[in-house]
Amino acid sequence: MAMRIGMGMLGLFTAVMAAGTMTATLAGCGIHPAEAASESGTVSIHKMGGDIDVADAPEGATLETMGGNVRLGNVTGHAKLHTMGGNITVERAHASIDASTMGGTVRIEDTNGAISASTMGGDVSAREVGSSSERRDIHLSSMSGTLTLVVPQDFPMEIHIKLTYTKNHEGQCRIIDKLGLKQQETKDWDSLHGTPRKVIRADGQTGNGLNKVTLETINGDVILKQE
Repeated sequence: MAMRIGMGMLGLFTAVMAAGTMTATLAGCGIHPAEAASESGTVSIHKMGGDIDVADAPEGATLETMGGNVRLGNVTGHAKLHTMGGNITVERAHASIDASTMGGTVRIEDTNGAISASTMGGDVSAREVGSSSERRDIHLSSMSGTLTLVVPQDFPMEIHIKLTYTKNHEGQCRIIDKLGLKQQETKDWDSLHGTPRKVIRADGQTGNGLNKVTLETINGDVILKQE
């Protein structure tokens, strides 16, 4: 098991290794981006600020920072990623992913597991690959941004899309798909939640609908593709 962490002189580093789990807690001033790699065992890193960069997590990972980008190269076990302000990138995943940021993009480049990904302000993109025989539900959400989901041609889905837009984005936001989803748009402006808004919904099913796909955004496009 190898771990490489850069820190300022005022930083604090605590590492605990037990039952195949590596845990790192970092806090203090002058912390540089962290890099961690684990040949076996769950990787767990918690930082008070700064980037997290993990190349490989064969047994899964929990990565959290109060402010910075999070990158996970390859993960086989469940991955939970969180930052208060920064981007999240997962390059290759072979299990479920739970990713959230308060302000930044979420990009999941290649996965064959379930996905829950959300941001308060930014785009979310994900690409599912591999066999479609096992269930892997997907939930993507943004409070202000575009959602892009790419799935295999034979991916069976029960699809629910909700696109909310405010008056200053009227005519600018769309649900884009080639699945023939039925779209319905509210006629009247709803002012019960502050800024007047309308909602476009799209629902449908492909195959036996094995995987539940939920996509929700405000003032952004929703793009659903098959490949």
